[in-house]
Amino acid sequence: MGLGSYLLRRLLTFLPSVIGALLITYLIAYVIPTDPVRAWVGEKLMDPSTLDKLKKEYKFDAPWYEQFVFLVEKLLSGTLIDPVRGTPVVQQVAQRFPITVELAIFGMLFTVAIGIPLGIVAAAKKDSVIDFFVRIFALFGSSIPAFVLYYFLILAFYVYARASLLAGVPFYSLSCAARLDSIRDAVPVLGYLVWAVGQVPIFGAPMCGEFSVVSDTVVRMWLPGLALGLLSGGFIARIVRNSLLDAFTSESILFAKARGLTNQRIWRHALKNAFAPIVTILGLDFAGLLTGAIIAETVFNIPGMGLYMYQGITRLNFPIIIAGTFLFSIIYIVMNLIVDLIYALIDPRVRY
Repeated sequence: MGLGSYLLRRLLTFLPSVIGALLITYLIAYVIPTDPVRAWVGEKLMDPSTLDKLKKEYKFDAPWYEQFVFLVEKLLSGTLIDPVRGTPVVQQVAQRFPITVELAIFGMLFTVAIGIPLGIVAAAKKDSVIDFFVRIFALFGSSIPAFVLYYFLILAFYVYARASLLAGVPFYSLSCAARLDSIRDAVPVLGYLVWAVGQVPIFGAPMCGEFSVVSDTVVRMWLPGLALGLLSGGFIARIVRNSLLDAFTSESILFAKARGLTNQRIWRHALKNAFAPIVTILGLDFAGLLTGAIIAETVFNIPGMGLYMYQGITRLNFPIIIAGTFLFSIIYIVMNLIVDLIYALIDPRVRY
């Protein structure tokens, strides 16, 4: 099977996968025995006329399938309104997703910086004291509850060391936003790509010369990024270690040793063979970060998609749940496709 037919097959499964994820998530929320409209309005502000109006507006007086179709149609047309905030859900997602992208970037940087070097050292020093401590660290990262680690890091680096901030998310100025909009309108395709990248403040601010936003973002985001890196880094270290050890025992590496190749060349071949599964894990981990680290954003009070989804789930806010699931499904499908393509570039033996 060629690459073109593989891409076509993946595209054909794209829409059913997204619809399936939306439907399953909606049905799970739908069967919860409570009245979502009452959760939106609140007990103290409850008014019979308001309840009836909201139920009719969001089709809660209709069968479940009509409600589902109504929510999806409104979402795709960009007219789905958040009943709690009174603003379009698409607008909220556009404001919050770039913040989640920043957090995901910092989390992935710490994950790679922690996991890959530790895994390589553990493989090189197999069964040594260093290897023992790396495996203990991997077990620690996989076992400790996330919120426990987050609060411990806040206590250590914010309360005592005062090395981080926990209030506010830096953003570039309105004039910078207008400049990015003008670039989007001036250049047909490239301008739109520049504008899309610029929506992430840490990328958009340097385009306007506002480098203080970058430094403020680093001060604000490095601690939650470290927290995510500590949780994922141990798992990545274990994967790197095991993949390298498997590569060193493969026939190709044994043949390379028999030919008398230098250790440097042997390590180069082993790393290339070992990094195929590592890329898969890193890609899926980055997709998980892009879908919003719900616990991290809640604990560190980061107004990204994770916190938005948490608020929507706790109040059974169906528009938020549907919009978040739609976005998360697309991210996972696209990241899976990108990982598969990178996998083929790293390992030419992969055929589609």
